[in-house]
Amino acid sequence: MESKTVETPSAHERLELLGARALSDAELVAVLLGPTAGANNVRDAAIRLLDEKPLPEIAWASTDDLRQVTGIGPARAAALVAAFELGRRGAWSPPKRGERLQDPARVYELLRDVAHAEREQFHVVLLDVRCRLIKTAKISEGSLTQCPVAPRDVLREALRVGAHGVIFAHNHPSGSADPSPEDHDLTERLRAASELVGLTARDHLILASGGYYSFVEAGRWRR
Repeated sequence: MESKTVETPSAHERLELLGARALSDAELVAVLLGPTAGANNVRDAAIRLLDEKPLPEIAWASTDDLRQVTGIGPARAAALVAAFELGRRGAWSPPKRGERLQDPARVYELLRDVAHAEREQFHVVLLDVRCRLIKTAKISEGSLTQCPVAPRDVLREALRVGAHGVIFAHNHPSGSADPSPEDHDLTERLRAASELVGLTARDHLILASGGYYSFVEAGRWRR
């Protein structure tokens, strides 16, 4: 009797039959990597990618980073980067100009891209007298571990646009949002400088891929 080979449904077929939520991470990546032709090759590339990089890292990787993985060429890398960016745009609702910013979590949403930057950056969020968002301003960009800033540079844009309040923010590329002794010192210097020029400093956030640290929420904000 002639034996029959039972073919395993491809990730594309399972997606059509069961919906996206039924698929594993590897199957979802496989769908993005290419058509059903060469399904084994696509599946192997997806598994290899997930073995080398955790999914949260893949979500923020550049095309150059992804192309370091065997089986991920320019087209596949571009498809992955585009898909994750579209997902972020669909799910992400950052504060808009005029929204009151009194919750550190909303400030983190506003600066989520900064949290994933590869180098330290320092930003300032400018607010009106009712704590409504005016704009954000990037003050400087440093290295992987530091981003020196001077209070006069941090506050210059706030004074130029007539802001009433400011929120300071910088990222830690290491992934940990825990403040260093230097962060505490900088916070106090920025607060003192703000008071001297008539600005209300409302918080200092440290942003990281895993979350944020708010000096106000942590009870480290001198009233």
